[in-house]
Amino acid sequence: MKRSREWLAGAVLGAGGLVFSLLLLEAGVRLLHLVPDRFWEPDPLLGARLVAGASGWWTQEEREFVIPIQITSDRRRDGERPPAKPAGVRRVLVLGDSFTEAMQVELAQAYFRRLEAALNARGDGNRYEVLGAGVSGYGTAGATLWFERDGHRYAPDLVLLGFYPGNDVQNNSPTLEDRLPPVYAADGSLERVEGTTRAPAEGLLPEWKTYRFLRKSILTRQPRIAEALVGLGLMQPEAIRAVPMRDGIPVAYGGYALPLAPEWEDAWSRTEALLERLRRSATAHGAQFALAILSIRDQIYPEYWNEIVQHTPGMEGRTWDLDAPQRRVEAWCGRSGTPCLALAPAFRARAAAGAEPLHFRHDGHWTAAGHALAAEQLTEFVARQLQAPLQPQGGH
Repeated sequence: MKRSREWLAGAVLGAGGLVFSLLLLEAGVRLLHLVPDRFWEPDPLLGARLVAGASGWWTQEEREFVIPIQITSDRRRDGERPPAKPAGVRRVLVLGDSFTEAMQVELAQAYFRRLEAALNARGDGNRYEVLGAGVSGYGTAGATLWFERDGHRYAPDLVLLGFYPGNDVQNNSPTLEDRLPPVYAADGSLERVEGTTRAPAEGLLPEWKTYRFLRKSILTRQPRIAEALVGLGLMQPEAIRAVPMRDGIPVAYGGYALPLAPEWEDAWSRTEALLERLRRSATAHGAQFALAILSIRDQIYPEYWNEIVQHTPGMEGRTWDLDAPQRRVEAWCGRSGTPCLALAPAFRARAAAGAEPLHFRHDGHWTAAGHALAAEQLTEFVARQLQAPLQPQGGH
């Protein structure tokens, strides 16, 4: 009897110690923000959208940033703004993808926030509002559908599209894009975007951040262990995401290849049609339309591109032009009469002058310095587009 009590006491102490250790580990993971929180959910038209009112922290494996995030009630990573435009205000609506979502920097450092401050500091007698409306993964397809369904309600005087040539063209292709592929009708018109984003799983395990941290670590750092867990049925096969490839090169880099493959030419045709659709939609709602062509990390820091080529055997010996997507967008702007500003030249000049990094090395998005430079370059460009008379209130 005595021995059984000793065993029972030992078991209780052991279980208690294990629970305490797990709780301590969970507290550490949460306090250090080692796991990014979830901010996206499925959307039947757009594939994915930000979760209204969500809050938390955003980071990545290399810990280049740890940023507090608050999503507005109308699903934007920005401050709360009523859709109704105040009288006498010139409003700019900035569309785009993760560069415009800007979760890698504090909200006050995001280029659309800095742009609003710079416009109002010009002292030209006008009041300006700049609303950020970027969502990770959106190409021109997602931005267009969002504006047609939701964005026009903000009655913007200017719709500014932050076009990212690094993957926006791929995002607009029904075959090159695998996460948020657009769906086109038989006549080529865009219908919707199909999303792979799932609603957050319910239960205790998905809420346990230590589990998510360990799972992510295995998937990114121990692929063989991950494969073994899949084989044992302890992990879903779709958890292991292989890099999509075409002809021996990652799909994401095919847009820089010369000559372009037919699949990429098709993606460009769809992109140009979507740009025209968005331009017409903005105009129909009483807004002007303009493009900011964002910089690509490897355009500004070619040493990173050289590393990619050297470590990808299928890419060596081929011809690459990282400026080709930018020139093609500029050509479309010229044909359509759309005001357009490419940011890469200013970024290259600043980087050559020895400025602090403008893009994160691993993540690739802009640093706070990159956002500051983008706002600096865009201020006068945007101000010129807003010289036209204000649209009457409620006239959009």
